Amino acid sequence: MRKYNFIFSLLFMTGLLIGATSCEDFVERYPRASMASELAMADIDGIEATLAGTYNRMQGGTYNHREMNLAGELLADQMEIAQTNAGRMVNHPTNMEGAGFGIWGGRYNDINRLNMILHHIEDVEGEEFRVRRAKGETLAMRGYIYFDLMKIYARPYLHQSPLVQGEPLGVIYKTTPFLGIDETSFAARGTIEEGYQLILDDFETALEYLEGNSRQYPFYFTDVAVKALLARLHLFMGNWGDAIDYAEDVMADAPLVNADDRESYLPVFANAPGAESIFELAYTEADRPAMNTSVAGMASYFPDLGEGYGDVILRQDLVNLLEDYDAMGHPAAEMYYTTEKGGQVVSYQDKYSSYRGIRYWDDIKMIRASEMYFIAAEAYAELNQLDDAKDVLEELRNHRGMAGVPVDADTKEDFIDLLMTEKRVEFFSEMSHRWFDLRRRGMDIPKGIPGVDAGADDGDISFEDYRIVERIPVSGEVESNENVIQNPGY
Repeated sequence: MRKYNFIFSLLFMTGLLIGATSCEDFVERYPRASMASELAMADIDGIEATLAGTYNRMQGGTYNHREMNLAGELLADQMEIAQTNAGRMVNHPTNMEGAGFGIWGGRYNDINRLNMILHHIEDVEGEEFRVRRAKGETLAMRGYIYFDLMKIYARPYLHQSPLVQGEPLGVIYKTTPFLGIDETSFAARGTIEEGYQLILDDFETALEYLEGNSRQYPFYFTDVAVKALLARLHLFMGNWGDAIDYAEDVMADAPLVNADDRESYLPVFANAPGAESIFELAYTEADRPAMNTSVAGMASYFPDLGEGYGDVILRQDLVNLLEDYDAMGHPAAEMYYTTEKGGQVVSYQDKYSSYRGIRYWDDIKMIRASEMYFIAAEAYAELNQLDDAKDVLEELRNHRGMAGVPVDADTKEDFIDLLMTEKRVEFFSEMSHRWFDLRRRGMDIPKGIPGVDAGADDGDISFEDYRIVERIPVSGEVESNENVIQNPGY
């Protein structure tokens, strides 16, 4: 029988925020509920404080600042590492085994905090609208985190068939707080269907509780944000009609800016909140991440100021694509700059570039309005309603300086290829859209650097490659929980 060394975390209340000590193993992700948490969540003030602390955890550089914005871009065909670098994320561009997002442990810590809120909230004292709002935000956040875990550690919903030895599995599903060691503590991974159903249930129930709520939009989960997440989720699940309905509902409430150059497009990123943000993580000067855990620190370089590692650069094929779209008028193509580092000509993202005057302070744009247009257009195409799909893309182009540029696609396949290309331009260096899009559609990763990129002879990484699904942490989960099956191939 295995031996388990556990150091129990003690949750405590500091002011109105709950923190937790951490350890190297299992309980780091499942901090045990304690008397302190009972006292902290005795009323709605304590519930909201605990929830605020979990929003803060979403801001971290090892989650939604650096990792979710850059890791997938490096794993896909968007970004690479400069020749002169500080040694961070250097294995991602070659998709080396073990390189990935690495968000597993911290997210289960977050999930347990959220489960504790849901455990206490039914009996909490407080104004009804605050209780309903807190419950809705908690469910939305739990669904969001599980969605990220599924996108990284499980095969895509529409392409579950195992292409290497082993059965495709989801992740570990916990919907009650970790209260101590018992036979339920060492849970096994569930199925992919169970995972997506849990996420769907969380989002749909959250929407019921958040109906009409727009608290400090877009810095919290609101009804509009949850509808956007439902549109994204249904796209991943292949529920095309539902994806269209939710996307178009959001499109009516979250308009696009009219932008035909950098100056008119800049408010999308430089403003706080961004001009097209549906959900955004806000930072103060005090809680901004460090240089090595931020987008700006890793993916920009200002030698005259002595700021930015400048390790993560745009791949040349992406730069070429941006130049093509710049010629057609797309303002996103102006959101990068080219300089020199260590004798190498390099290009950097310029979406997160200290627009508020202090480095690494830029808010992270988690969901933007333009994504809804891509979702609706793709779903219409999948339903073979090509004229409707083209209408949606043309409407988006009208707001992107491309009015009059024809949507040149005669078949569904041609249209989706065009859409995927245009989405690369719109969302480069944002939330790893490209990596997740390629995976969910069952596509190879077009790295195209023979002898450098791992994979087939042409440099591409086949969708059948086991590294398409990230490795479950070995020391932090697999060795501690004998019920957890590692992803095939590792």
